[in-house]
Amino acid sequence: MANKEVTIEQLFDTIRTMEEEGLLDFHFRVNYSLNKEASDPYHFAELLSNFCSDSQITIRDMISQVLEQSVNYQELEELCLKIKGGSSCLGVCRMADACGALGEAVDERSKEKCVEAVEAIKTEYLRVQDKINNIVRVMSTGEENRLS
Repeated sequence: MANKEVTIEQLFDTIRTMEEEGLLDFHFRVNYSLNKEASDPYHFAELLSNFCSDSQITIRDMISQVLEQSVNYQELEELCLKIKGGSSCLGVCRMADACGALGEAVDERSKEKCVEAVEAIKTEYLRVQDKINNIVRVMSTGEENRLS
């Protein structure tokens, strides 16, 4: 039981730190609470892992798009909406805000602003990536401890 308590404490310390840094908002805890009640306790960790892998792919596609000689703004907007929706729903608020800036740059059809906004999205993703991966590790460790 002590291992589980340490794991839960580590999890909430990581989340609290991310909230204090402004990386997460209340949606993250809501998602965690809803998912811990699910029949599969590892579901939230899987959701976070999928968010990270999907974000990496989408950011890579955004970078490719803004490096093109002629930017396909419609495609860039679709990529932006995809990553903004995921980050907003999950509570990764600074990343969602950076996506808002990309949406504005797309509306203006400003390649320079799009490049800056995509870089900001990438930066915000890199800020949360390791911490989210740490949460997944802690949750996985907790699940292993629960099963032991």
